[in-house]
Amino acid sequence: MRPFANQPSLTLLPEGAAFCTHRSALIVADLHLGKSATFRARGLPVPEGDTARDLERLTHLVHKHHALELVLAGDMFHAPAGITPELEAALAEFLTQLAIPVTLVIGNHDAKLTRIPAGLLSVTHHDLSENLRVIHDPSAADGGSFHIAGHWHPVVKIPDGRRASLRLPCFLFRDNTLVLPSFGSFTGGALIPRKAADRVFVAHRESVVELPNAWIS
Repeated sequence: MRPFANQPSLTLLPEGAAFCTHRSALIVADLHLGKSATFRARGLPVPEGDTARDLERLTHLVHKHHALELVLAGDMFHAPAGITPELEAALAEFLTQLAIPVTLVIGNHDAKLTRIPAGLLSVTHHDLSENLRVIHDPSAADGGSFHIAGHWHPVVKIPDGRRASLRLPCFLFRDNTLVLPSFGSFTGGALIPRKAADRVFVAHRESVVELPNAWIS
């Protein structure tokens, strides 16, 4: 789905990513790799497997769209305790398999690390064109360019009967900033107080659709 007239090369993907066709760049946000390991380091009985699963999903998505560049809109990692030898080995294999440039826009969780694992280009923002910038926190948008961000982990609540409702990860477009859903499988989501001009998009089968305001509680 290409919903933005001023960014005709920007496609929203049902896997919770954006694809910039003029750069063949795949953009995702908020993997929070190592989050389960961080919990286990604190003595909490959290199952393993989220890092391997998320890297496998991301590898599949890169290959599916023949991406020539991968851009992470912040919080690729969760905490220093999660940067285990196992995670670094899995990440090194992942980067070798991709064999494309991988840029990490530093998020608030990434900033806690004493070092960024090898193979990643770390930056404060990443420009895909003169008016398309990838950042982490939507509040850092400067109002000039079209921005792609993460950080909020947006979800939307859709009423389903009198007392039931669905909570779905969503893309949120506000004030010329597209906020991506979190890509990590162990991240959760947050309901964002809506503004009147917000646009909300969700995955529907193999596509992405825009939700009418009347459908959103």
